[in-house]
Order: sequence, then C-alpha cells, then structure tokens
Amino acid sequence: MNHEDLLKFAVLAGQTILENGGETYRSEDTIERMLNNKVERVETFVTPTGIFASIENNGKIETTITRVKQRDSDLNKVALVNDLSRRFSKESLDTLDFSKYTDELIKIRSKGKYSFLLRVFFAGVAAASSGMLLGSTIRDFIPTFITATMLQCIVTYFERLRLSTFIINIIGGAFAALLGLGFSHFAIGTLNGIIIGSIVTLLPGVAITNAVRDAIWGDLVSAVSRGVEAGMSAISIAAGVGFILNIWYVIGGKL
Repeated sequence: MNHEDLLKFAVLAGQTILENGGETYRSEDTIERMLNNKVERVETFVTPTGIFASIENNGKIETTITRVKQRDSDLNKVALVNDLSRRFSKESLDTLDFSKYTDELIKIRSKGKYSFLLRVFFAGVAAASSGMLLGSTIRDFIPTFITATMLQCIVTYFERLRLSTFIINIIGGAFAALLGLGFSHFAIGTLNGIIIGSIVTLLPGVAITNAVRDAIWGDLVSAVSRGVEAGMSAISIAAGVGFILNIWYVIGGKL
C-alpha cells in the first residue's frame, strides 16, 4: 500500500456517494476525512459529474481526476460508505488493514438494490398515498396504484437500456397521462388525481434537496447544476403529460 492507493481508495468512496444520491459536500468531506491523518495535505473539488483530488506528502504531490458518468438514488449505499469512512479515518497507517476496507467498499459498490417486486409494489403505494395528500380522492387510490406500478416497470426497463433520464421522464409522463385518460374515461377515478399521484415517483426530490443543501454549504457550482437537472426533469415529465393530453384534446376527447 502506498499513498497513491490511499488516494484512489478515498476517491472511490467519494465517487460511490456521488453516484448514489449523496451531496457533493458529503463526497468532499468523506475523501478529506479518510486522508487527513494519513498525508500532510488533502485538497478536493467535487461536482455532480467529476471528482478532483490531490494529496501532498514529503513534498510530493499526487492528483487524480475521476469522471462520474452515472447517478442513481440508493441512500443505503451512501449510509454504508459514510460508516466505512468514519471507521477508516480513525485508523493510523501503522494499524491500517487496507485490504479489509478495500474489500468492504467493493462489496458495497456491488450491493444490489431491493428486489424488483418490492420496489414496484412500494412505488405504487407511495404514489397512491402521495396522491391522497395532494388532493386525490379515495376513488383514485386503486387506479393510481396500478398506473404507478406499471410506470415503475417501464422506467426500470428503460433505465437498464441506459436511456437518458430526460427521455425516460417524457415516456413516463406520457404513460401516466395515457393510463389516467383510460381509467377516467371508464369513470374509474379522476384524471387529475391519477396523473398527479402517478408521476410522484418520477419527481426529482433528491436532486432538489441536494441542490438546496449544496447551496447552503457554499458549493454553488454543484447547487446550480443540480437545480438545472431537477428543473429539466420536471419539464420533461410535464412535456410527456402535456403531449398526450393535447393529442386527446385535438381528437375531440373531453378532459
């Protein structure tokens, strides 16, 4: 083990946090926390799409740049890396079992999400319940649940194809509107209630929250980029819904 290995390991931990919905300041803090007592100086600069880290020891400077190409939301992994980094930061170079921590981080990165059926089911429950909070009626609960579960299946499929989030949100919004029109046409729930509840699972809640937290911590570049990302997600969902509703209106359907 040398200082280059330490730098790469700490950056990989920060990358894992960033890729799974963690804030940029948390990624920076993790890298610095892990290396502070092992090298003379640590400098990090993190954006939502990249990590720049540099260490200095005995007059020698080593720098690495890591591109972050994928971003998801898995806060369980963020919590696990957070715990690992705090234990790692308490170790000194003399007592550090580097291979143990490396193996643990690799296991965390390869850790799968909850089962597909569980995610689909609770996406439906969350959407239908959120719809009730946002003004839907009890009549909308079942059709919203069905729409949201089917929507989650479609979103998962397109995510595996690695389509752009913008395109997935347009497709998702259009699908929610299509099923909402179908259910409401046969008087099974209300159109507004079904659409509002169904698209809740597509909304960029984590991105908005992280944008605000990054702004509070002074990471203005990350805050602006995440805010734009959240805004584009919201626009794409609205575009999908609006496209279907406009077609329905043009062909003479009643909204």
